[in-house]
Formats: sequence, structure tokens, C-alpha cells
Amino acid sequence: MQLQDESNPDFVSEVISLYLEDSGSKLDRLAGCLGTPAPNFNEFDQIVHQFKGSSASFGAATMSGICVKMREAGHAQDAAACRSLLQELQASLAALQSRLEQFSILESRRKQCLNVGAQ
Repeated sequence: MQLQDESNPDFVSEVISLYLEDSGSKLDRLAGCLGTPAPNFNEFDQIVHQFKGSSASFGAATMSGICVKMREAGHAQDAAACRSLLQELQASLAALQSRLEQFSILESRRKQCLNVGAQ
């Protein structure tokens, strides 16, 4: 069984879109947790834990690794380290998004070639 086939030709693109949307939302929530004078480290930890899991499942090992460090900093209630790691995570997501956009362009071209060849 294939995840992407004729019956679901956009599966990969959909997974990419969902991951990026979810990641952006989580980054916003993390920034919100750290944007107060007394950060809520329990909420921060829950969000980072979810982000780590979704990143690992997606194959974004660098981002998952940053999340491990973020959880450690959060457990130590080191807001400055958490903010610094959040910036790393944002930069890593931006780089991943750029690579995924390139992949999407190539995937679109591949589909066009398949359609032309099928005619």
C-alpha cells in the first residue's frame, strides 16, 4: 500500500502543509509562553513535547533535537536559554520550509511530466 497514489495524489503535499501550519502555531504559542514576566514553564513543556514528537515523526531531526534542549532549559526554568533556543527553532523551521518548498516545486514538475507522458 502506498500513501500517495492515484487515489490520493496530494498526500505528501498535504502532510507538509499540515506540519508547517502546526509548527507555526506551536512557535507562536511558545513565544507567548516566554513573552510574559513569569513564563508558564508547564505549558511551555507541553507544547515543546508535542513539537518534538511531531518533528521526530516528520523526520525533522534537527528540530526534534532543539526541542530536547528546550525541554531541558524549561525544566531548569531558564527563560533566557528557552528564548535563545526558540530563535534556533524558528531559524530551523524557516530553513526546513525553504527546502520543502523546493521539494514541492520538484514534485509538481514530476506530476506534470507524468501527466504529459500519460497522454
